[in-house]
Amino acid sequence: MKLFYTYIVFFIFICEALFSQNIDRLKLQYQKTSDPDKKAHLLLKTGHILEKQNLDSALFYYKKVLPFEKKITDTLLAKVYSSIGNVNLLKGNIDVCLEYQLKALKLFERYPPQQDIVGVYNSIALVYFYQTDFDKALVKYNQLRALLNKNIVKNPKKAHYIQGKLLNNIGIIYDNKHQEDLALEYFGQASTHSKKAKDNENLSSVYSNMGIIYLKSKRYDLAEAIFIEALNLRKKENDIFGLCKSNYHLGRLYKAKNQFDKAQEYLLIGLKYAKQANSSSTRASIMEELSLVMAGKGNYRNAYDYHVAYKTLSDSLFNKENQQKITQAEMQYKFDKENQAAKIALDQKELVYTIIAIVLILVIIIVVIMYRLQETKAKIQQLAKESAQLSNKELSSREDILKRELEFKNKELTTNIMYLLKKNEFNTEISNRLMELKKQMKKTDQDVIQKIILDIKSAQDDDIWKEFEVRFSQVYNDFYERLNIKYPDLTLNEKRICAFLRLNMTTKEICALTRQSYNSLNVARARLRKKLNIQNEEINLVTFLENI
Repeated sequence: MKLFYTYIVFFIFICEALFSQNIDRLKLQYQKTSDPDKKAHLLLKTGHILEKQNLDSALFYYKKVLPFEKKITDTLLAKVYSSIGNVNLLKGNIDVCLEYQLKALKLFERYPPQQDIVGVYNSIALVYFYQTDFDKALVKYNQLRALLNKNIVKNPKKAHYIQGKLLNNIGIIYDNKHQEDLALEYFGQASTHSKKAKDNENLSSVYSNMGIIYLKSKRYDLAEAIFIEALNLRKKENDIFGLCKSNYHLGRLYKAKNQFDKAQEYLLIGLKYAKQANSSSTRASIMEELSLVMAGKGNYRNAYDYHVAYKTLSDSLFNKENQQKITQAEMQYKFDKENQAAKIALDQKELVYTIIAIVLILVIIIVVIMYRLQETKAKIQQLAKESAQLSNKELSSREDILKRELEFKNKELTTNIMYLLKKNEFNTEISNRLMELKKQMKKTDQDVIQKIILDIKSAQDDDIWKEFEVRFSQVYNDFYERLNIKYPDLTLNEKRICAFLRLNMTTKEICALTRQSYNSLNVARARLRKKLNIQNEEINLVTFLENI
């Protein structure tokens, strides 16, 4: 167990080291280049990496591009403005976000539409939405829809993915504007696009939004069906936060229907998921609903307890937001201070010596590990080589035996076919002589001779084919089985022609065995190619049958 924890700590150290190396490499490239576009691109890339770790750090690098704004291309500058706006939106500075996104939009609109402008329109629309300026948000969303209709997003699945989220947002706006029918229309369109994009996360959100409208309009059966559909999708995706919301909505639905036991059941499940998702705001909403459900059941003691818990959590959330702002400021101060200390440390010789020592130690460790790996690899290769030699000997021996057996059976089959050919020729000759004799006989005797001729041919055919098929199956034991599985509609005569061709017999030999003319056999082969679905005339029928 201690060794396991050691590996975990080592892995985390390596990840942090790689992250730092990426940043340091970008900084080094930035110092080496003098091209403004390359400098701006490197700063933008650094900001994107840091955005997942620290928003303020990302913002710092994005803003370092601004002194070059007159020296870089408009498109690159627009990307910088958009990135600054996105970070401010995440930080809650929606006024600053709007300022920079409008700057980015102005630059993007000078050129033909491109995929990057999609994010700009979406951010601007979100700003207006958060400000409850729904009309302006709709204008931007509709502009974004018009751009998407021009196919600026080339990947169809990604286009459906964006359209699904966009139409869902438009539906939410119309719901907030109390235009429920129009909202449902957009939710329906959003569900179609999300299904095509296989975006179950957005599809479940769309269903939940539709269910909320049905719930408000007291269409409880529709609300229940759509809420359960959303719940099933979120179970499939293991979306913990989504499951929390779905159970909350179902609890509200059953509370509205005065089915307090079911409402309590779903709300308690939702509360469990809310704790798992660490969503304090949703927990507060669920506890408020549980308070009302308990009051509806007449359990006023529990109703009071849930109400107290709801109020306590709501108050703590307000205090938590303030605490987060203080913590963020402290972290920013600490981050700036550590950066300054690191810059000073980089100039000191002691750091250089430490790095050299670490590199030497790592080189020694790597050399030792490589030596051990090489040694182990050599042993494994030797064992594998010996094992392969033994296996090859056994396989070679078995292969020789099988080849001899197959060769013997092939010779036996060939001999048998030649015998059958001679026998068939002999019987044919007897039949021909009897036919000549028949012409010289009386009418009553001709009938007797004709019956003898027919009996000879019938007995000849049955005997020949039974003996041939026995011999053929001994050599190619599963040929008929595979042929019947793949092409069950073949007649008995067509299967026999397949067998002759599998033996690579000539047309003359097949005609002699089957007593068919050349023309009849060619017609039979053409019909066989059609049944085997061989449309390409260049495909050889014999080669095709060998590969079945």
